[in-house]
Amino acid sequence: MKSIDILAAAAHPDDTELVMGGTIARETSRGRRVALVDLTRGESGSRGTAEVRLKEAHTAARILGAVHRESLEMPDACLQVTPDLRDTLVEVVRRLRPRVVLTQHWEQRHPDHTAASSLVYDACFVAGLRNYRAELGPPWRPRKIAYAVTMTEATEVRPSFVVDITDFWETKLEAISAFASQFAPPPGESDKLQLDLLRERVELAGRRHGQRIGVPYGEGFVTREPLVVDDLLALEGASL
Repeated sequence: MKSIDILAAAAHPDDTELVMGGTIARETSRGRRVALVDLTRGESGSRGTAEVRLKEAHTAARILGAVHRESLEMPDACLQVTPDLRDTLVEVVRRLRPRVVLTQHWEQRHPDHTAASSLVYDACFVAGLRNYRAELGPPWRPRKIAYAVTMTEATEVRPSFVVDITDFWETKLEAISAFASQFAPPPGESDKLQLDLLRERVELAGRRHGQRIGVPYGEGFVTREPLVVDDLLALEGASL
């Protein structure tokens, strides 16, 4: 497969749509090649089946304009940072050769999200080691990893940067809505789940991050390393 520009990797189908869907749509509109990788099939979720969620995931990927989506079929609700699971991701990074990787923040309510963040970081580092497991492909290390801080962190995380997704807000919502099995309660279900509150949380998070930069909607990201700025006059953000 031709190298991609951006790899978005998250624990479950729909995670990328919820926390970085607007950013993905914005980047694909610029002609950037974006691939989505779901670490698990989401088979342990309270609603839907793995087969249904796979179909929904591919529909959402088309809506966002991604050129590729795959599931690594790691065990849902049992993600752990192990060499075997890490090396599955190493193969993906070396095969797709992304310049930038987007993933979930490490402070998360769901333990799979926390594990996914660590797995992605570790895999991106190890994938660049020349003498590590040549059978997994030629070495490759992305230039930058950014961690989405848009929705469900255990504590409020101040973003390193915010992407203006105002023009792509409706596309993000359409991609989320593709996961009907998750966000549309089946007939006769009386128990209200956390899933039913996600639409409100997505709206609140989008507006909160947008407010940080003076636009209607945004998605926030953290980087562990400093970002390079080569033109001070190109800096933008909310007015002082």
